[in-house]
Amino acid sequence: MNTPTQILVVEDEGIIAKDLQAMLRKLGYHVPVTVGTGDRAVETAAANQPDLILMDINLRGAIDGVQAATAISAQQDVPIVYLTANSDEATLQRAKVTDPFGFMIKPFEERALHAGIEMALYKHRTDKHTRAREQWLSTTLGSIADAVVTTDREGRISFLNAAAETVSGWASSDALGRPYREVFHIMDETTHTRPGDRVAAALADGTTGNFGDRTRLVRRDQTETHVEYSVAPIRHPDGAIHGCVIAFSDVSERKLLEDQLRQVQKMDAIGKLAGGIAHDFNNAITAILGYAELILRQVGEGSPLQQDAKQIVRAAEHSARLTHQLLAFSRKQVLQPRCLDLGGELREVEGMVRRLIGADVQLVTEIAPDLWKTTADPGQIHQVVLNMAVNARDAMPQGGRLTLRLANATVTSADALRIVDGFPGEFVLLTIADTGTGMTDEVLKRIFDPFFTTKEPGKGTGLGLATCYGIVRQTAGLISVASEPGAGTTFSVYLPRAADVKPVAVSAPADDGFPPGTETILVVEDEEILRELAVEVLQSLGYSVIAAADGTQAVAILHGGEYRDIRLIVTDLVMPKMSGRELAAWIMRDFAHLPVLFMSGYTDDEILRDAVAGAEVEYLQKPFTPKVLAQKIRQVLDRPAPPSRAAA
Repeated sequence: MNTPTQILVVEDEGIIAKDLQAMLRKLGYHVPVTVGTGDRAVETAAANQPDLILMDINLRGAIDGVQAATAISAQQDVPIVYLTANSDEATLQRAKVTDPFGFMIKPFEERALHAGIEMALYKHRTDKHTRAREQWLSTTLGSIADAVVTTDREGRISFLNAAAETVSGWASSDALGRPYREVFHIMDETTHTRPGDRVAAALADGTTGNFGDRTRLVRRDQTETHVEYSVAPIRHPDGAIHGCVIAFSDVSERKLLEDQLRQVQKMDAIGKLAGGIAHDFNNAITAILGYAELILRQVGEGSPLQQDAKQIVRAAEHSARLTHQLLAFSRKQVLQPRCLDLGGELREVEGMVRRLIGADVQLVTEIAPDLWKTTADPGQIHQVVLNMAVNARDAMPQGGRLTLRLANATVTSADALRIVDGFPGEFVLLTIADTGTGMTDEVLKRIFDPFFTTKEPGKGTGLGLATCYGIVRQTAGLISVASEPGAGTTFSVYLPRAADVKPVAVSAPADDGFPPGTETILVVEDEEILRELAVEVLQSLGYSVIAAADGTQAVAILHGGEYRDIRLIVTDLVMPKMSGRELAAWIMRDFAHLPVLFMSGYTDDEILRDAVAGAEVEYLQKPFTPKVLAQKIRQVLDRPAPPSRAAA
């Protein structure tokens, strides 16, 4: 059974109040009480919570009907219908401000009274439902992750959700009523001009679409951010356009990750090309260095050929350094990392840095106490420092300050997003900062590209920073750069933290010239000129040499049994038919007593690189000279054989 509608009657004329109460009861309404003053109306409404109030405008007492209605509306949501006989225009205008649900003129007719009350109740229910829907819609739009802005028919802002406030920097209170171009201020990131006005098109003819490639939103504080957005008209049920909705999202982080991915892919592709070139080039340089050194051994002092041979060696060594840089960039070199005290390594190279940068550049070295240990190849880290010091010197032609700083650093997930190919972890941070000319954004985007340089022709190869990048990444570290024109440049090199163990001290090997030998050596090399060079060098030193053009020939020689006195196998790593590692695996299975010395211009073999890093196999990096080959072979032959050995 429905509860009858409860009505509060506020009327200061007693007879009218009683007649009105009786009429309402006859119509089926519940009228528990009538009151005659504004104060009593406020108190009774608060206590009884009526469904509707019939309020006389002109009440005697401290407050009139308009004031009472204002006070009641501030406390509760109840429809109020004004009762009046003849009120002045000023009072009626004042009453309108309270947003009443109707006016009724005294005296009342029963049918008119009933209709007025029902219309007021219906309007109240409808308004309440509309407000609830608006609240639901506002809450929904405010909760979604995308920014949402709506406009009216004239393009003025009518709504912003919380995400739109955050992305645009505009508070709703400031944005409402403004032209959308002020709040949703976008431009093309390439041309820095406003793209086609999609919002105007949607308001004009209902055009919709998704946009945002290369679009930047200019926030209220004039900073910029990448956005993608969609536009659609807001249509009335009759099809008329009443406004426009703009949904947009900040895609800066995604764009950053996409740019970093493209950079990583580009560097990887260039690295593969560089590594392939270096491999073939190293074979040629090994032959040039080898035969030039053989000539030097054969000609006497003062011979015209001596100076020519030295020039050949000098040119070949220069080429070797270039290929070494290519290998470092492409991360195809074989490193020999160990636990390092990076502070000690920096002090060791500090003197060389001072000589490189000159007297007009002040060198400042800062090493934090309790520095963590790192794992790296010390020679490669020296190269990183020296390469960057040379670049810093060139950026300060009038002098300046170069700061080398070492400190412990923890990279968080958020930090890693700002570093190309970055990842979180604990690192020893090497910072190289100069006060030089700085770089533009265009230069920064290509700073690690091989053969890219801003120096004059003949002043640099463009491989220095590319080499640094490759060394750091192959060492499982990170590298980033920050610079502005006129504000200097800072490189940050993050080297992985090692277990806190005592660093390994390694002394440089003594130069023993060309140590001779009498053992039998099997040389496996597919490049004929290198195979002939190795045979000639080793035979000149007294060794017996057997040559094989590939791994299958080597297997046949060993299985033939004619050369049981073979003491060492020297094999190239990359060969047709059977690779050097496959050959070594076969040897270690059937001839476990035979040591193997690998040689190669580079290797993509992760297993071998790990084995070399762990000192599990012997390795000789091309290009090398006959002297280096002779010394390495003697070193391997003189080393006591381990009791057992696993395949590389």
